[in-house]
Amino acid sequence: MSSQNPVINQNGTASIKSGQFCTWNTANGTNSTITIANASRSNVLKFAISGAPGSGIIVDDAGNSRSAFDGVYSLKPNSPNIVVTAFGDFGGSTVTITNITNVQNDAEASIQCQTS
Repeated sequence: MSSQNPVINQNGTASIKSGQFCTWNTANGTNSTITIANASRSNVLKFAISGAPGSGIIVDDAGNSRSAFDGVYSLKPNSPNIVVTAFGDFGGSTVTITNITNVQNDAEASIQCQTS
């Protein structure tokens, strides 16, 4: 079985299931925002972020500030207003979002990216 791993160039949306990843190609010198939500009504979403700059990004993890965007996150089910958001100049980096949810309890990650 082959998986489809979407690529977002600066602006766009994507949804990924367990075992899939999404690549976001950011722009240098501009403000970018990424928002990730759990689309599942019953399962916890677990995902990992890699490739983001180590500083200059404001991260809100479901209402809590984090010092860096790279890391592992968990979002509870049936809570569309609880999201992970990051904002700032991503410096042209390529950010990868990997859905690491257990496939037996799959939760879909809903991703939205904007560059201004």
